[in-house]
Formats: sequence, structure tokens, C-alpha cells
Amino acid sequence: SFKRIRQLFAPANSHQTAYGQEIIPLSPQEGQDPTVFFLQRLEALPLHNIETCAKQHCPCIRLWKELPSPPNAPPVKLTGDIQALKKSFSVIREELFSAIQTNTATFRPFDDAVYQKEKQQEQQQAEWSSIYLFRQGIKQTHTCRTYFPITTNILETMCPHRMGGCGFGSVYFSKLKQNTKVVEHCGPTNVRLRCHLPLNVPNNTSGSCLRVGDHCVSWEEGKPILFDDSFLHSAVHAGFDDSGGGSDQ
Repeated sequence: SFKRIRQLFAPANSHQTAYGQEIIPLSPQEGQDPTVFFLQRLEALPLHNIETCAKQHCPCIRLWKELPSPPNAPPVKLTGDIQALKKSFSVIREELFSAIQTNTATFRPFDDAVYQKEKQQEQQQAEWSSIYLFRQGIKQTHTCRTYFPITTNILETMCPHRMGGCGFGSVYFSKLKQNTKVVEHCGPTNVRLRCHLPLNVPNNTSGSCLRVGDHCVSWEEGKPILFDDSFLHSAVHAGFDDSGGGSDQ
């Protein structure tokens, strides 16, 4: 989870950028219903990508890439957290696969109330599971130190906007088995953004996607997805092979 970088002095439901070209909608928006804490008049885009965020001058652009500090700017780190994760894709993937192959780290299923079979007639049982590195802001020290020291170092040294110490901040490897659908839900707050870094995407995944609001996006290995999970969202793995894991911030 990444903390949001808020535009100050925003009007009620949208604001123009400094260049007067694009309108960025502000919360609350249709389909946005966080379950714990809702901050009004915060940028509210269900799905973010580097191209549209650069065009709209969305504040999250500093998560995508390192930016030079403008004159007299506040002391905000512009380090490109997502860019760092993308560059580290191969290393993170290798460390996860090593832990899986040696049976040293175990995926643990989420509560089965949050996922279900995509096709009820199929024999394959549904499962959505995880290995937490940081859970609700708390570092899982044994897991980080014993199984994932390289990934942990990347997160702690190259991702300053990670929500360490905050109850809304979690980092975990996530696995979605075939024939599994994560039921539609909203996250706890709109003061964070969620990032997926797909580490292993099977070939036969037709019909598999992450849906956020009206947007549907497919996973591609090594290509980060940034979205606002305070919007209604769901995920489905409709393919024939298990997904081997993805790093989910």
C-alpha cells in the first residue's frame, strides 16, 4: 500500500491541473465506498497508469518515476517506488520461487468468505492466499529476515511511500488459484493506493482480470498495476494453471 500525496486546496468534486488542461475527479465518486476511513476531496481515479497520470499531472506520478524537485518545493521524496519495484522484478520473483521450491515459506489462505469458485461446476476448489511481509503496518520480522531479505531490503530502501507503521499499510505475496474469484469489495480507506507487481502469470488465463470500477485490466509479468481499492473491485483467475504469486502492496 502506498500513501497518497494529496493536492491541497482542491474544490469540491474535481480540479484542473496547474496547466488547466485536465480534470481530476475528487472523492466521493460513484462506486467508491471505503469501509473504515473516507477522506473527502482527494483525487479519485479507480485505475492509475504512468501515461494518463503524467498527462493529468496526477500527484501519484512521483510513485511511477523519480522526478527532479522543483524550486522551493516541499521536502517530499520523489523516488519512484513503482519504478524501483519494476526494476527489481526478476530479483523478487527469484526469491519467492526459491522459498516456494524449498518449502520454507507457505501461502496461507484468506478467509474463504472473500473468495469463491468462478465456475461452480468445476472440481477445482477456489483459493486466494498470501505470505505477508508487512501486515497492517507491522513488519513480519521472521518472514522478512529468514525468507525474503532481498525483497524486504528493496521495500525498505527504495520505496519510501510504503505505508510502514500505518494500520492501512500491508505488503504481501498473493496467489490466486485457477477457478477463483475474489468477491467484489471496497478497501478500508481512500488515503492509500494499491500496487500489484505480477510475478508469475500462466499462459492460459483467458477471462482472468482485475476489475476496478468500470475498468478491467489483465496481469502481465513485471508490469505494475496501481489502483485505488476504495473503489469496488474484484479479481478472477479463470485460466487452467495456478498463478504462482504476485507481490501486492
